[in-house]
Amino acid sequence: MSTSMESAVVLTVRGTLIPQSLEAARKLHNETAGSEQGIAAARSLGDLSHNVYAPSERSKQSGAKAGELLFVDRWDNPKGIMEFFSNAHVQQQAGKMFSARDAAVWMAARGSFSYHLPAPKAKTDRYVGLIRAVVKSPEQAVAIFAGVDAKAQRDARRRGLVSHELFIKLAAPGDASPVELLGIDLWCDFAGMTEHYGDQTHMSGLAGAFAGAPQVSVWEQAPGQWSEW
Repeated sequence: MSTSMESAVVLTVRGTLIPQSLEAARKLHNETAGSEQGIAAARSLGDLSHNVYAPSERSKQSGAKAGELLFVDRWDNPKGIMEFFSNAHVQQQAGKMFSARDAAVWMAARGSFSYHLPAPKAKTDRYVGLIRAVVKSPEQAVAIFAGVDAKAQRDARRRGLVSHELFIKLAAPGDASPVELLGIDLWCDFAGMTEHYGDQTHMSGLAGAFAGAPQVSVWEQAPGQWSEW
């Protein structure tokens, strides 16, 4: 399973913050990457969207911890990402934000059961559920997820699922690391999301896709006015 280097991709950056509070991190972000100049530079290289999420500390199903932050960006090509992050100024800014960070580029998993649905007008909250794992085979994992996700779609929507997407990690040239899968769910209802992820009728069927224990995390919109686009 491969993709053209010109295909649209998702960039996830999950890191441990240097600033001592989310508010301090917000100010730093908006003065650097989220400034007018920073946004223009990212957009000029193909960054189509940028969203910021904080750990959902009330979720008992999440591995995300206080002091972390998650960026999810959509780029129209991976080359733009490499050019953007090779810039010394960008690296310097990232060094002020994170003491440690994991950045990964993901391509859409071909053949996956992915969908986007309109969010109900009255439900404006947004929560993100991530599942990341090494898989035995990308084709096998996608097929397992598709079978489970198709059956679970009605229950998931009733519980507040807005979108469901599956991705495969795009390896850099020469990278022989095991193949990884990423699932991104966007929710508008915290209680419904919690109920769904605790529903073993659906969740237990995914176990055969993984070569090891998956990393599961739950995130919510970061408080305050973050620069997003």
